[in-house]
Parts: sequence; C-alpha cells; structure tokens
Amino acid sequence: MPIPTHFTLNTGAQIPAVGFGTWQAKPGEVERAVETALKAGYRHIDCAAIYRNEAEVGDGIRRSGVPRSEIFLTGKLWNTKHAPEDVEAALDKSLQDLGVEYLDLFLMHWPVAFNGATGKWFPLRENGVFDLVDIDPATTYKAMEKLLDTGKVRAIGVSNFTVNRLNDLLSKTDVVPAVNQVEAHPYLQQPPLFDFCKSKGILIEAYSPLGNNQTGEPRTVDDELDQSNMQVKELPKDAFDELSGLERHKRFNVQSRWGFDIFEELGQEQVRKIAEECAEENKTKFTV
Repeated sequence: MPIPTHFTLNTGAQIPAVGFGTWQAKPGEVERAVETALKAGYRHIDCAAIYRNEAEVGDGIRRSGVPRSEIFLTGKLWNTKHAPEDVEAALDKSLQDLGVEYLDLFLMHWPVAFNGATGKWFPLRENGVFDLVDIDPATTYKAMEKLLDTGKVRAIGVSNFTVNRLNDLLSKTDVVPAVNQVEAHPYLQQPPLFDFCKSKGILIEAYSPLGNNQTGEPRTVDDELDQSNMQVKELPKDAFDELSGLERHKRFNVQSRWGFDIFEELGQEQVRKIAEECAEENKTKFTV
C-alpha cells in the first residue's frame, strides 16, 4: 500500500499527511527548525497558542521562502479563551504572531474551559486543582463556526475529544469538525474513536505518533480510558518464549502496528544510500 501524501478533509481541502509539530520548541530554536523543515519539504506546520512560540514559527515560515499558499497551517484555541466573546480575539492574536492572514485549520485544543480572568495559562484554585469554568464546548465551537465566514480560517475542528464528547458536540452544532487531533500510536490505537470519526467524516490526526515519552501515560480526558491504560496485564508463557526467540539484531517491523505501510522496510545499506542522496541533494538547495 503506497504511503499517502495528503488526506481530504470534509471541506474538500487537502491536508498533508505528515505535519511538523512545534510543541516544546523553544524560541530561538523553533524559527530555524521551521525554516529547515519547510526547505526540506514539509508543507504542514502545527501550531498552538499554548506553545508560546507562534511569533518565532512565523519568522521561520518567512525565512524559508516557501509561499504561504503552499503551507497548511494549523492553530489551536487555548482553554482560557473558550468564552464566545474571546474566540475571535484569540484567533487574531495567533494570526498577528504568525504574521499570516488566515489559518487552514483552527482547532479547539481541549474540551475543557479554564478561568481566563486570571490571566494565567494554567490557572489553579487554592486547593491546587485547575480553575475550571462551566462553558459547554458546543458554545465555544459555535463561536468558531462564525469564523468560517470571516475568511480567517478555512476549516475548524477539535482536539482530544472522545466519542461521547463528539456526539454531544454534533447534536448541538451545525459544522462537522474537519479534524479530531488526538494522541495515537501503536500503544494507544482507540479503534472505537477512529471508527466513529470515520463514520462522521472527521479525519483523525495523530500527535505523538511514535509514542508519548513525556510521562509514559497517554493523555486523555476520558476516565474509563485512563483507567484501562494503567492496567497491568501478565503475559502468558508462550508470549515470553516467543519474545525470547526473537533475533535481536533485526529491525522491528512497525508497518503492521500502524495498520498500513507508514514506513518501508529498508535494509541498512538502502537506508545509508538514501541518507547520502538526501544530504547531497540538500547541499544544492540550502545550507543547514
């Protein structure tokens, strides 16, 4: 099965299959990283207000020389800006920082609202828990729907939504989310969520596709799923015997774990040759 280069959103727009993430990229580093990524061929840049580096991302885009029209740019609405009157202003701030006139995709980062009156990104109450406010995600999403008429966003979607959250949202709003961006990899596959989104025309976009190495635990807002992720299961003896019999020198075949051919299984010599060819080609394009 050939590797797809793009996927089609329910808006008809094409989103590149591989995106360049900017989470935890420090100012001063992310600018050069984005510039290099775009020069190397990336055409999808994933941003968020909470990453606090959108100005540097914008600098990297401009330094790359790649036209804005060739780049798919994703932004996200942070939890402190869920009040309907704050949504467009939050988008405008991201557009200003990035130095662009529109986003290709604007996502609600999480289906929870923080108290934005504190002026803090992660407001806490005196007992140390997050200072949440009672704003229905559907109310926030309706404000995002209005942005489609402004030309400032080409598509809207959500992130970290479960099936129950999506069902509730769909029952109260008009525009089906183009994307649900969630953590997804071989250790967190969530088939029911994937099947549901597919049935509704919502594209699943994976973050941490090679696994989450920050806490060792997948992030979720679903208590039941959180509990299942923490369960420890004992492997049967035949499984241990099979693992013990593996040839340790061979590369792990990751294709079947993702369900389709994400990476070709290449030998060491082929990998070396491809790396040399890419390095030689890049010399003629730009200096890293």
